[in-house]
Amino acid sequence: MGTSTTVSLPLPSSRRGLGWRGDKVQRFLLHDRTLGYLFLFPALLVIVGLVAYPFASAIVMTFQAKTAGAPGRFIGLDNYRELFSSEQFLRTVVNTAVYTAVGVGIKFLLGLSMALVLNQERFCNNLFRSFLLIPWAIPTVMSALNWRWIFDDASGLINNILVRLNLIEETISWLSNPHLAMFSVIAVVVWQGTPFFTMSFLAGLQAIPKELYEAAEIDGASVLQQFSYITLPRLHPIFITAVMLSAILTSAAIQFVLILTNGGPADRTMIFSVLSYHLALGGAQRLGMGAAVSLIFFPILVVFIVFLTRRMLREKGE
Repeated sequence: MGTSTTVSLPLPSSRRGLGWRGDKVQRFLLHDRTLGYLFLFPALLVIVGLVAYPFASAIVMTFQAKTAGAPGRFIGLDNYRELFSSEQFLRTVVNTAVYTAVGVGIKFLLGLSMALVLNQERFCNNLFRSFLLIPWAIPTVMSALNWRWIFDDASGLINNILVRLNLIEETISWLSNPHLAMFSVIAVVVWQGTPFFTMSFLAGLQAIPKELYEAAEIDGASVLQQFSYITLPRLHPIFITAVMLSAILTSAAIQFVLILTNGGPADRTMIFSVLSYHLALGGAQRLGMGAAVSLIFFPILVVFIVFLTRRMLREKGE
């Protein structure tokens, strides 16, 4: 019986090097992935330490009766039940909506008007634009303290001017009058935030090609028609972005209300951020209740942020 012998032929050089090259590629990819994780680790550490952990702790705290320096006691949904049955909280919801809507609306209208004026070529236009940025550039706390003096009953600038002009006989309590306090705070917010709208809209106006207006004028379009069919559509993405950002910043800010009125008089200017501050760090020291107010306000901000992000990504894709 004959035996068959098998002869192994040498592989081509390309086949012999294929396995080695594959191992080399795998090692390179593994090294590249590991290096990427190492670069991401500091950012992940910051996110976990400064965002994720405090947020998770705040959620846990809302289910506790907790004061500063003492361990929390689990009470379930009692904090939320107390909030939704509180007249102060319900008034705060309305105040925050009015404060944000009226403030952002006035800033939008004034910002658009000033941007249209500054977009025209005139003498000292750059100087006017520089002065426009002053309210936005001044630190918020300093602005609030200055306006507190301006609204002061006895020595305030507004009352002194009105008295000397014989427009009023008695000084007006701008910040302690229940009917005037909210509008006084909104006036300060509008003064400080309008430059953001103006500069955003002005940048958008200057990006619109002049040829579009020239062609529309040749076709006989009026100024109102040019504004309706050229300016507004071109500024629409900027409108969305500016309004959403301003709404988030206005509703979440605490400095103006806290310094000017501290939420008073009779909670007429109480908004979410100030109420949360008073409950958590005020005389009550109820950290769980303060965290519950912030957590109730959080979904509203999430809706704004998600809508804004999707809108910006959609505009970028187009």
